[in-house]
Amino acid sequence: MQRISICVIGDYDPRMYTHVALNNAIEHCRPFVQVELIYAWFATDQITETIFTRNKFQAFWIAPGSPYKNDEAVYKAIQWARENDFPILGTCGGFQYMVVEYARNVLGIYNTGHQETEPNAEKLIISKMSCSLKGQQEEIYIKDHESWLYRVLKRTTLTGKFNCSYGVNPVYQSQLNKAPFTFTAFSKGGEARALELKTHRFFNGTLFQPPLDSSPEKPNELILDFINHC
Repeated sequence: MQRISICVIGDYDPRMYTHVALNNAIEHCRPFVQVELIYAWFATDQITETIFTRNKFQAFWIAPGSPYKNDEAVYKAIQWARENDFPILGTCGGFQYMVVEYARNVLGIYNTGHQETEPNAEKLIISKMSCSLKGQQEEIYIKDHESWLYRVLKRTTLTGKFNCSYGVNPVYQSQLNKAPFTFTAFSKGGEARALELKTHRFFNGTLFQPPLDSSPEKPNELILDFINHC
């Protein structure tokens, strides 16, 4: 049987229900895939060059839980995956860091930062929301009908579950939203909630957390599709 190994990049804390939910969501998928499914957490302060090898892992998942112990290691992992056409999924904090990495290294928007970790940066690409989404849920609208979200879910709306207080800064959203890097789903007010790099094999991020909407009887469809892409 083929083996699929996923590297979960994040600082695992069993007290964080979002981390436990991520593990559970992967386990929910196990009976529904025809592969031997393995996953391992890598603390961000323990990341070395050895994880950047295709023969050890088939994908990265940038987990929730920012700020990370080593933010630069997370940015480096995202950049490596983007440049090497390596499958990567980012949820919550992972989504946020994917946005910043692309702004810095591809769009050339200098002096950028994440307000939570770099509050003095000139251009806060990720900023604090006017209304926190910690422990909240909201209706999300999939505007891009050629997106990963639409192809998998086959609908234009979903209820997203969140645990965050930071999102894409509306001041920069239009500047960032340029093909092939596109925001594919939005809140009712038009705030970005999902991203996709169209020219990449699998480079997707969601501000909402799919693991919070998964069960043994019905694994989350997005996570199941991510595994299949691996």
